[in-house]
Amino acid sequence: MTKVTHNLGFKVLALFLVVISGMLSFISSAAVFVGGESGFYSGNPRSYYDTPWCKWITNQYADEIMDLYRYSPTDLKSWAENKSTNFGFEIYTPSGEKISEGNISGESGYKETYNFYVYDEYTVDGEWISYDEPMDAKLEAYVKTPITASDNYTLTYRLYNLTYKFRMGLLVLALASILTFLATLIYLMCAAGHRGKTDEVTSNLQDRIPLEIYFGMILLLSAMPIMAGQAIYPFDQFRDIMLMLGALVYLLVLGIAALMTIATRLKMGKWWRNSITYWFFHIGWKFTGAVFVTFKDTITALPMTWKYAAAWIFISLIYLSNSNSSGTVFIVNCIILVLVLSVSNQLQKLKKAGEQLANGNLDYKVDTSRMFRVFRRHGNNLNSLSKGAAIAIEQKIKSERLKTELITNVSHDIKTPLTSIINYVGLLKKEEISGQAQEYLEVLDRQSRRLKKLTEDLVEASKASTGNISAQLLPTDLCELVHQAVAEYEEKLEKANLEVVITAKEPIYGLVDGNLTWRILSNLLSNACKYSQTGTRVYVEISKKGKFALISMKNTSRDQLNVAPDELMERFVRGDSSRSTEGSGLGLNIARSLVDLQKGKFTLSIDGDLFKAYVQYPLAKAPEQQGQVEEETQQAEETATNETTEKEN
Repeated sequence: MTKVTHNLGFKVLALFLVVISGMLSFISSAAVFVGGESGFYSGNPRSYYDTPWCKWITNQYADEIMDLYRYSPTDLKSWAENKSTNFGFEIYTPSGEKISEGNISGESGYKETYNFYVYDEYTVDGEWISYDEPMDAKLEAYVKTPITASDNYTLTYRLYNLTYKFRMGLLVLALASILTFLATLIYLMCAAGHRGKTDEVTSNLQDRIPLEIYFGMILLLSAMPIMAGQAIYPFDQFRDIMLMLGALVYLLVLGIAALMTIATRLKMGKWWRNSITYWFFHIGWKFTGAVFVTFKDTITALPMTWKYAAAWIFISLIYLSNSNSSGTVFIVNCIILVLVLSVSNQLQKLKKAGEQLANGNLDYKVDTSRMFRVFRRHGNNLNSLSKGAAIAIEQKIKSERLKTELITNVSHDIKTPLTSIINYVGLLKKEEISGQAQEYLEVLDRQSRRLKKLTEDLVEASKASTGNISAQLLPTDLCELVHQAVAEYEEKLEKANLEVVITAKEPIYGLVDGNLTWRILSNLLSNACKYSQTGTRVYVEISKKGKFALISMKNTSRDQLNVAPDELMERFVRGDSSRSTEGSGLGLNIARSLVDLQKGKFTLSIDGDLFKAYVQYPLAKAPEQQGQVEEETQQAEETATNETTEKEN
């Protein structure tokens, strides 16, 4: 359900009520004030002729008569003959001679005297006579009693009587309208900035206008009724009251709009930001800071960009020697130097950030707060790139870890019931079972052991990929290790009708873990037995390649190899697309992980049906040589220690 302060219908109703109650508050309060001044609430009411209303209208009529006497005597004569007014007058010279009069018959309830100057006069002959000095004149104004004619006095006289008649009701109306005005105004202040069902404060068009411009517009619009009232002449009582009421509504609406935008700006917070003054000081502050930072960057960049500074000095000397306005040229060149050095410093920062990212330092962030806009964008892009790459790597590592944990957990869960199956199959084989059942038992025994081997491979693959296997790296003769592995697989190789050719010119030592390397060679020889073409040769070569020892194994595949080398090293990927052999697709993946644990490198290559595997390890010295080197080093250290001791003694 929409809140009361968010409901558009309630806002419109409140706006209507606040305008109406505001008008009634002003009118009723003014009537109560005038009634109090007129003695309506003291029990001794004053006469209408003693009220400001009567005096105000009399002043208007008097001004009109004096203007007619000065500038339009013909119209004054017509006005004097008019009997439909309650105003009468007499005009006298300073000597007391009556010049003109009009509508002075009957009793007067109010009399007022006005003095004014006459600079020229319209004679009976139709000529204007100008005076050397202004002539003093006096106007005696009268207001008839009772008020009978229909003129400007009539309306105020009726309002006077109505105010006196409903004086107590006006008190109640003033109090009720003031309370209603305040209540609806408070509601509008609370509802300002709220729309729909959200509690978020939102701005409208007037809230987005800068503060100084908005209130300047309010002042200009507020002055328009005053300027319009001054332009209206002559005065008319009824028309003036209607215009005053219209101006009151107009000013009331402007005031409410101003209060509502003030409330909305305060609710949104930091209202001063939407002002020209704030932007002026903000831009000035940023400009000052930018100038300071530019000079600072210039000083910082001097050690890196001294070539630019030297070139600038050389060019400046040429300009100064040939220019008439050397001072101006020097200042311009100084500004150019500062900008060039600042740009150079920022480019150096971006270059360093690129180098750090290229080297794999994804945590490096370039400081873009003091850069020019075009360089700041590039710096932000580099920061975003490093952040995105770090997130991608983190997600990939997490995915690999979850995958490995899943494989490990499933393998362990399979291993327990599988062990029971193997044990019971072994017990059944001890029983006297013959015929078809014995063949079934052999199949169960073979497949269960195959499944056991698969689960062990899965556990080993997960341990190898997560680094949970410890590696003790020692100098090891790789030629001897290869010969031992081939001898171990001699029976299987003969069964697969494969001939192994080992090429090794001399003993080659690598810094490896013997057990893990034997496992790697076992996986490679096992793959050769399973997937090699019958009657072919398997070539194993141990050689040196720079600072590394290299073991290569080549065999001819029985099936066509349509798999990329990198894909073959993934888990469960096999060269046998029909998957008719006993392989699990984990041997090469385990081999690669074990090589990585020994800080080596494992690669594959496919050339037609020729399958090549390369294992690369760091070279190591022979154990005898290594022991000799360690002994010589120890002796040298002991000799140096003895010499130092002798010097101290």
